[in-house]
Amino acid sequence: MNPIDDYQDVLQNIEAAVVVIWQQNPAMTNYVVMAAYDAAINYYRALANQQPPKPANLTGLDAKVFAGVKEICEWRSGRAPGPEEGEVTPIPLEDLVACLRKLRKSVDFWTKQSGRQGYMKYIEQYVQ
Repeated sequence: MNPIDDYQDVLQNIEAAVVVIWQQNPAMTNYVVMAAYDAAINYYRALANQQPPKPANLTGLDAKVFAGVKEICEWRSGRAPGPEEGEVTPIPLEDLVACLRKLRKSVDFWTKQSGRQGYMKYIEQYVQ
């Protein structure tokens, strides 16, 4: 499974949620997104393994970004209604985890390339 090829729309949905929160909080850094993605990876990996997920130990902006990411993940996995009307084909939890890992790697890359807000500046141009 290649999340970039197979689930481009899911990646964009998740990134759009991040951009909305960043636009409301312009001082937000990539590290906030890293924490939220890490928490989402742990949460959905546990669900994929049919284990009860541990609560995310996040506060403040980290928790807000995690909640936004989780809302999209719940919708795209078919576990909850989404922000948009219409039906989407649910993504398997294992594939959702792979998508989140891909996004997490992207945060690392753009932090190294462009600094503490590099990831958000990069994704913003694709989700407007």
